[in-house]
Amino acid sequence: MLKKLIAVWIAGLVIYLIMVGRFTLYDLTVGSLVSLIAGLLIGTEIIEKPGKVLSLKRIFYGIVYILYYLFIVEPICHFKVTAMILGFKKYKPGVVVIDYDYKSDYAITAIANSITNTPGTVVVDIDPSKKKYYVHWLEAYSLDPMKAWQEIVSKFDKWIKEIFEG
Repeated sequence: MLKKLIAVWIAGLVIYLIMVGRFTLYDLTVGSLVSLIAGLLIGTEIIEKPGKVLSLKRIFYGIVYILYYLFIVEPICHFKVTAMILGFKKYKPGVVVIDYDYKSDYAITAIANSITNTPGTVVVDIDPSKKKYYVHWLEAYSLDPMKAWQEIVSKFDKWIKEIFEG
């Protein structure tokens, strides 16, 4: 129980501090309290193996992934969507089917959330029996699953595998 609480508390605090972008006493206090409450409420439900979550390697990859996503992936995709809105870039919306090979529900969910949070793409369905994401994509220039995977998922794949399946 205590390891699960600590795992959620550390993960929540790190995510909170990265998202607010400040490390003041106020932010440390609020982040710690919110993360502690989250750990008490849901720690036993979401953490199966706390030793794996508390791994320094996973924490490192998680922090690098968040920074990579916020400062590289997001701005590029915002720029592309803005160019489409302003008419500088053509768009061809469509739904593409993308295969996945993740074993853990955490990895499947993290990739789906990363795709959905990225401007221009939304996961509209997941078929766990066929291991497929159905993604609405503003730039569906190819319906080929491998090309779509390369363009949409590949930027998240290695990070998520290291964090949740490594």
